[in-house]
Amino acid sequence: MNKPVLLLADDEPLFGKTTAKYLEARGFQVRYVVDGFGAKDALANGGVDLIIADLDMPGNRQLELIQACRSALPDIPFIVVTGRPSLPSAIEGIRLGVHDYFLKPLELEDLLHSIRRALPAKSEPVSSKQSFDEILGLSPAVSELKSLAMKVAKSNASVLIRGESGTGKELLARGIHNHSRRSQGPFVIVDCTSIPEALFESTLFGHVKGAFTGAISDRDGLVWLADRGTLFLDEVGELPMAIQSKLLRVLQFGTFLPVGQVEPKQVDVRIVAATHRDLRAEVSRGSFRLDLYYRLAVLEIISPPLRHRSEDIELIARHFLAWIAARDHRQNITISDQAIRALEEYPWPGNIRELANVIERCACLSSHDVIGVNQVLDALQKHSLPNQDPKLSQPADQEPTQGNDFKESLNQSHKQAIESLLMRHRGNVSQAAKEAKLTRQGLHKAMHRLGIRADQFRG
Repeated sequence: MNKPVLLLADDEPLFGKTTAKYLEARGFQVRYVVDGFGAKDALANGGVDLIIADLDMPGNRQLELIQACRSALPDIPFIVVTGRPSLPSAIEGIRLGVHDYFLKPLELEDLLHSIRRALPAKSEPVSSKQSFDEILGLSPAVSELKSLAMKVAKSNASVLIRGESGTGKELLARGIHNHSRRSQGPFVIVDCTSIPEALFESTLFGHVKGAFTGAISDRDGLVWLADRGTLFLDEVGELPMAIQSKLLRVLQFGTFLPVGQVEPKQVDVRIVAATHRDLRAEVSRGSFRLDLYYRLAVLEIISPPLRHRSEDIELIARHFLAWIAARDHRQNITISDQAIRALEEYPWPGNIRELANVIERCACLSSHDVIGVNQVLDALQKHSLPNQDPKLSQPADQEPTQGNDFKESLNQSHKQAIESLLMRHRGNVSQAAKEAKLTRQGLHKAMHRLGIRADQFRG
């Protein structure tokens, strides 16, 4: 299969070359240009699957490149990465259909995740698509999970996947889609944490020309793009109340109203939702509709945390190492038995995503072919938030253990630190991030992982 072609336009050579190298190592073909003129030439030559560009660089005045792209290539995803943010430009860019908006400095892993969400799946046979075999593990918990997911896939009912961040809920949702009768249809992802509330309705349901300032043409929403396929609502607990009632109509009647349109549209879509929250508790608090919860949770799957299947850690770690060795054209990288034991004793508050990050860090920084226990312990310690005590603490559902700090979890200390920050700043995330010397985006990411909401500290 041909590699997806990314156009990267940025006038900072260090950022541009580093990002291009990172993305090329992960299976993309990158065309890097240093200004808006080069970007327009590259677009004219065609063959681009996705654009990543700064808004403020030579040859591009604010929204000029986005507007040019939307006129000539309306279906190509556009991601903005900028070090000079402008709120009006950001809002207008999103209205023009920008897929995502990042502020520098940024985590390249977050950019990679956004790119993978934006690119449509290539046409390929079901057998070669991601399946439940991608969920690594031989533990009873994983065997039971795969068995249940296969049964769920055969139904057309809505599915709610519950589990902590990093447990592979999206992978599970893809597997359900790929093994369902809708496998030849689209699999459309809605990241409910990344859409501004004011733009949620338009993003989800679309709009007609003239529906609001900036609506220069009709635009299909994500619900319509998922017609005859599966709509995956990632972190559905973040849906605004006003949107919940509109989503309920899709589930009940298979209809929705684009913004500015009078006649409803009919859609044939299966909804798979995922959350790390306890939605029943959210219902009790009045922040989630009871009727919507019942409609979503017709079939319910729990994705187990990694600490509840520690016997799978060695298999997963060695799988990641083999993948990294192949990607980086290195000799086979191995890991010592003592290092494996250290990984198995750590409770993994970030689950598989955190394990992957730790393994990649160890592999990249290792000067030997064997990763030792000290490298693993050092990598685990690096997960502490800046300006916070690096001592690790235990998650709430794990019995205390004795011994080295690596046996404890970061979760509780991080949560307490962030809640204290937000309390001092009355829920103002920007001010809290400034005090902690974090980017606003980075703090939001930590809050999302730990289930912290800023509105709890306002007032």
